[in-house]
Amino acid sequence: MSSLGMRATGPAFLEEAALFSSYNIALDPMIAKLRLHAEVSDHDRDAMLALPCVLRIVDKRRSLIRNDNTPEYGAIILKGFSFGHKTTRDGLRQIVSFHTPGQIVNIQQLFLKSFDHEIHAMTKCEVAMIPLSALRHLALSRVSITMALFAQAMVESSIYRQWMLNVGRRDARSRVAHLLCEFVVRLGDEGIAPGRAYYIPMTQQQIGDAVGLTSIHVNRVLRAFINEGVLFKKGSEVRFLKWEKLQDVAGFNSRYLHVGDPVEGVDYSNDAGHQGQ
Repeated sequence: MSSLGMRATGPAFLEEAALFSSYNIALDPMIAKLRLHAEVSDHDRDAMLALPCVLRIVDKRRSLIRNDNTPEYGAIILKGFSFGHKTTRDGLRQIVSFHTPGQIVNIQQLFLKSFDHEIHAMTKCEVAMIPLSALRHLALSRVSITMALFAQAMVESSIYRQWMLNVGRRDARSRVAHLLCEFVVRLGDEGIAPGRAYYIPMTQQQIGDAVGLTSIHVNRVLRAFINEGVLFKKGSEVRFLKWEKLQDVAGFNSRYLHVGDPVEGVDYSNDAGHQGQ
């Protein structure tokens, strides 16, 4: 464990037995996510797959990263979902992010030392833990990977801006509708199939904590959408029956997610990692 620079003071699951891998295609979800926003070559993929990593299973509601920690690893969600949150001194929680497969949940640690919020598993998660020192070294040796990582950080900033608008200026119906639209599109399903079942793992309490509403208010909004025939919901299964109407209620435009929006024409000829390719 010491070879990965992980501290025993971290979450309990870090002390469990793990599988160390020096070349692991399990990291493909991370690479697929990066390719949504940046040019990542096959050579870049091979370099990232060669990163040392530890694979973890994290149970629902368990902590991935705690507030005020100084993580020495980057956590990538391979399967499942997690969320970031901050808490007031009175114990009131605000969810500030939802994480989907392939996402580096603490990407800020590539650039900043301390972590300023908490990450918890929303569902049972499979997580890859990569030493930040190894990821930084790779980024410094390959400009294209630096661009891809920075692009992901910028997309997260764009999402934060949209969430601020959502909580600050939209009404309850629009807030919930926008959150649902965003989550499904981030799963890669912008072309929604009417009647198809989608897995939406957030509880009504978690939705409320993300959009600044009580769980009772969220329940009323969802029931209204169901009664209007906009969606069907059974547990975590949601079917969007009137996707266009839901987008209209939300005022949703996916442009801020920057899917398929990489900077084109970047010259990587002086990139040490690309020379001789």
